[in-house]
Amino acid sequence: MIYLAIGVTLLLSSCSLSSSQEVALNTAKTSYINSKNNGTVMSYVAFTLPEVVAFYKNQSDSIFQERFDLSSDEYSDFLTNGNIREIVKNSPEIHVKYEFTNVNVEDVASSKVIVFALSKNDGITWFFAEKNDYFNDEILSPEKRLIKE
Repeated sequence: MIYLAIGVTLLLSSCSLSSSQEVALNTAKTSYINSKNNGTVMSYVAFTLPEVVAFYKNQSDSIFQERFDLSSDEYSDFLTNGNIREIVKNSPEIHVKYEFTNVNVEDVASSKVIVFALSKNDGITWFFAEKNDYFNDEILSPEKRLIKE
């Protein structure tokens, strides 16, 4: 019985973040979402997972610009209410699955958007990848994904 209690305690503690990790993640998430919602392309690209940026940059300048163009979204789509759905750690890497509400002001409609936060240094710095990019084998190989579809 004691082994079961220890196992449950280890499992629960391995899926949570320390207070410093939470602060760093929340700060990065807020900056990422603000840059996307406000159309600040340079900041949006800076908070995007470097592998994602490199993938689109290697395609061509026009594909890169199309992928990171926020001008059409500037006044219509806003991400709100980010809720953590899953946290997986494999020290020093941490992957966090967020579910956001995407509100389209023009249509007065909303939908759910999945965004992943990734840290390669135990939660000190964080980068973000949208669901399609996170599960793109050319960007992030399946072996490097801590969260499965």
